[in-house]
Amino acid sequence: MYVRTVYATGDPALLEDSLDALRGESVELLSAQPGYRGFGLFANRQLGTLTMGSWWDTPEHEAGSNTALADRRDTLLVPFAATVAVNQWEVLAAEPGPSVENGGFRLTRFAYAPDALDGLAEGFEQHSLPAIREIDGYVGAAMLVDRRRSIGVVGAIFADRGAFDASRGPQAAVRAAASRASGTVIYGLEEFDVVTLDRPV
Repeated sequence: MYVRTVYATGDPALLEDSLDALRGESVELLSAQPGYRGFGLFANRQLGTLTMGSWWDTPEHEAGSNTALADRRDTLLVPFAATVAVNQWEVLAAEPGPSVENGGFRLTRFAYAPDALDGLAEGFEQHSLPAIREIDGYVGAAMLVDRRRSIGVVGAIFADRGAFDASRGPQAAVRAAASRASGTVIYGLEEFDVVTLDRPV
């Protein structure tokens, strides 16, 4: 599986209009493309950041959908997005879970040694994911990597704001243990509201 992420920053006062536009059109636009497997839209309304990820069955379908939809995506991000970054990822492990409303999404960014990739995936599936699964309110998680740059992200979704806030300590313990065991370098930690989740059958 493959994921395209879009990360945009801008004036928080302008964010809601773009979220409304994306919420109204994204799933319809994406699901009309071959190989579509899911979508998530997340926002930090206080900081003025949004991120979204679309899931695809092959890298060719991911690339083709990007070509087909890039112009419309840029239009939907206006006038909010002052900066936009688009990245492509390979899914190492995923447990998508059901759709939720008013949930929270935590994103951890890391770097790894290229020769450690196999152990990284195994450690996440056998140790980190089961530990995160035990945290109250857990809904789903995934690990994505960019082999070319030896970087990755782990995203975890929790069912509601109360569970999300309470999960910070327990997930920090999981993250620290995983970093020590795998030798990864954690270089970013971000939190977002869940705006839209689409989980096709």
